[in-house]
Amino acid sequence: GWTIWTSFQLRMNGIPIRTSSLRSSPVLTRSTGRSLHACIVDHKLRKESSAEIIPTCKLLEQKKIPYRVYVWEGGAKATGSIEQKARKARYEFLHQCCDETSADTLMTAHHALDQWETFFMRLSRGSALKGLASIRPVSRFHNISLVRPLLAFSPDDIRETLRCEFGITEYVHDPSNDQLEFERVRWRKAYAELAERYGLDLANVCQTTERLQSADSCLDELAEQSLQEMFDGDYIYSEKFCTQHIELRMRALSRLIDRLARNAPRIVSYDLLKRTAIAMCCQDFKATNIAGLVFRRCKNNRINVALEER
Repeated sequence: GWTIWTSFQLRMNGIPIRTSSLRSSPVLTRSTGRSLHACIVDHKLRKESSAEIIPTCKLLEQKKIPYRVYVWEGGAKATGSIEQKARKARYEFLHQCCDETSADTLMTAHHALDQWETFFMRLSRGSALKGLASIRPVSRFHNISLVRPLLAFSPDDIRETLRCEFGITEYVHDPSNDQLEFERVRWRKAYAELAERYGLDLANVCQTTERLQSADSCLDELAEQSLQEMFDGDYIYSEKFCTQHIELRMRALSRLIDRLARNAPRIVSYDLLKRTAIAMCCQDFKATNIAGLVFRRCKNNRINVALEER
């Protein structure tokens, strides 16, 4: 089945954008033959948030779409990196909802402005290719397909569709979208000037991210081919590994970590992967560990890969 997410915190005009997904639900269910479930996350970052979910609950009931409401109790007391903490909590709830409903696909309503903001946030931090490729239309989330069907559409596109097709003109506005302490909000406020003065509009930036995603996918395929040739399940063949481009070595290591490490972090830093890939090809390399895996040089020009002992 499908699970779609609706939220009322840390997203621009949360209700209208998610409502567009709900309105299209009959088409989705008829064309795919799948059942549809909705997941509502109340982050409790504002006292009004619980009341703001009521219109969506009513719409779901009208559409006869089953839904679940999850409440982040830590939201009211959250401090520091609130956006990151809220995102972590939100995706934990989403995974829980998919598990409870046996859903194999999760749809979220990220749109083109989300993509634009993400690109510049990562650019400002010096992200590598994979980071600059930003939000993928389709990706994996644990064992679930994560699909973002609205990624090519701007908030204005979505609002206009809701107005013309469904007569929806009133939305709940989340005041956190105006709080400049949030990095994403600061980039959003800069959009108009960057688009008008420098041509950095949604169309151009989203075209760039699409091309970056294509290049990133190509390198991933090459890295997978290289990994098949250099790793036999227990050992990396140093000669084959060290003749690869550093980018392919790093991606091969990342794939090994994803597959073999017990509790692999969501992302291993670019710098750590690069240092490890370089060190493993030095003559004096003996051993190193990264994300719960131990890489140890053995005889016959091989490197053993094993889980770190605890």
